[in-house]
Amino acid sequence: MSAQISIRHMVASKLIRKMIQDLCSEVKNKYAYIQDIDVKIDDINGPYKSGIDKHCHLKIRGHDHLAIDIDDVDEDVTHAIDRAFRHLKKTLKVYSLNKHKRLRRYDNYNNYLIGVCGECYE
Repeated sequence: MSAQISIRHMVASKLIRKMIQDLCSEVKNKYAYIQDIDVKIDDINGPYKSGIDKHCHLKIRGHDHLAIDIDDVDEDVTHAIDRAFRHLKKTLKVYSLNKHKRLRRYDNYNNYLIGVCGECYE
């Protein structure tokens, strides 16, 4: 499992990097099927213009073709990061519940062979 952090067009403090690393490790520890987390932070308008332009992009890849992309834009970079990770946790929770339901649904079926006449063979 790897987590990559890239920050463009802005200066990020050690506190922001630590926050991102902590959130990535929390998500990876809770959901074992995640292989890669890519976090991209950038200032859309550049470092000298203000406005709602701090962009956080999360790219998650995992087992069983898991692919999740989440974008969030905010005026404050920490709010953008926090909201993106909250959205990711919510999405992964729904994914886990649906995955559990899919697996449980197939556990109830036994291997039966139904003949042409309608007889059932185990």
